[in-house]
Amino acid sequence: MIDRVEFEGVAGSGGDGMVSFRREKFVPRGGPDGGDGGRGGDVALVADVRLSTLRGLQDGRPQRAQDGRAGGTARRRGRSAPDLELRVPAGCVVWELDDGGAPRGEPLADLEEPGARAVVARGGRGGWGNQRFASSTRQAPRFAQSGAPGERRRLLLELRLLADVGIVGLPNAGKSTLLRAWSAATPKVAAYPFTTLEPQLGVVEAGGDSFVAADLPGLIEGASEGHGLGHEFLRHIERTRVLVHVIDAAAPSALDAFDLVNGELAAFRPERPLAAPLEERPQLVALNKIDMPAAGESLAALGTLLEDRGLPWLEVSALSREGTRELALRAAQLLGEAREAAAAAASGRLPVLRPPPRRRRFEVSRGQDGVAEVAGHTPEWLAATLDTGDEEARGELFRRLQVMGIARALERVGVERGDRVRIGSVEIVWEG
Repeated sequence: MIDRVEFEGVAGSGGDGMVSFRREKFVPRGGPDGGDGGRGGDVALVADVRLSTLRGLQDGRPQRAQDGRAGGTARRRGRSAPDLELRVPAGCVVWELDDGGAPRGEPLADLEEPGARAVVARGGRGGWGNQRFASSTRQAPRFAQSGAPGERRRLLLELRLLADVGIVGLPNAGKSTLLRAWSAATPKVAAYPFTTLEPQLGVVEAGGDSFVAADLPGLIEGASEGHGLGHEFLRHIERTRVLVHVIDAAAPSALDAFDLVNGELAAFRPERPLAAPLEERPQLVALNKIDMPAAGESLAALGTLLEDRGLPWLEVSALSREGTRELALRAAQLLGEAREAAAAAASGRLPVLRPPPRRRRFEVSRGQDGVAEVAGHTPEWLAATLDTGDEEARGELFRRLQVMGIARALERVGVERGDRVRIGSVEIVWEG
């Protein structure tokens, strides 16, 4: 199962603006008519219930959206590029990676709902044609703006299964057999441990209600520390609300196995948690294999010990399906109670409304090398898309910086004519 991939999302660049002048007969002073460039395509992720793995993205190749088309004559705007939509399984969580390959802060998106869509890299704006720069004092501009580059992001996608009930237990406890008894799922079943090598999902009908159950491959000691495939498996029960713990009642040390698995659940602390710790989930114990003679000797003692711990339990035989329906009904009941408790907790919280922080149009500071730096979306966009090697375009850039108040801010930090100024990734000689 491919449930974790990394790749680079590259949005399309905007199309360049056009430099053009009207040249129709009998229109001697037609003026500029260069059109704007089209917008570059976004890179978006869409949750698709028909997919179950991230296999389509496992090669790690960059996923590139198309660039916008350049503007045309007669003020014709260039065509904007279509978005690149990447289909991923529902339940994917998306992080942006920093230069060291570590996730940055909070997830960019959690595609939990089927059909959910998230833009992970935005396309660049199209450049303005020369008709945009015409004014009463400059009636024939001979420059245009280039398209802005699209965003590039290194992304990490993790699939965390969308299941209501997680079936856990040691290898060969009968988890896959229970899922077969509950649903139409067909996980591999054999007389040796570790027959299930990836999580399996099944829809369980329970008295007019239904839920999705996940059979998690058998945990071993040290799974929470990554032994075996522990982290790979434990990650997939993060979204579950109820755990069904399957115990082989015929095993000589059934309670020790129960404690071992619970210890691993309690010790599991993911680097990027989405929900409360696993040990806080409601747990229902299934004493399995009661059809075996060895189980009869220990059932009463196991039941007493579980009752002393306040844990609900049922006797089942997943192979003969004895007690499996009652187990499904009890799991559905616990799931309903968990959902009601979550809804009550959410409704009890009063939202705190705060005004959004006021966005600053730009910031001026001194870099470590002493060069004055201007940061801000609009000035960086202008500096990156106006050709500073062209005298007219450079003059337009300085005019707009002056209108925005950046010239005055630069004077306050001691910038004089002839000094270097860095605007985003562009460095210019100040002529203000």
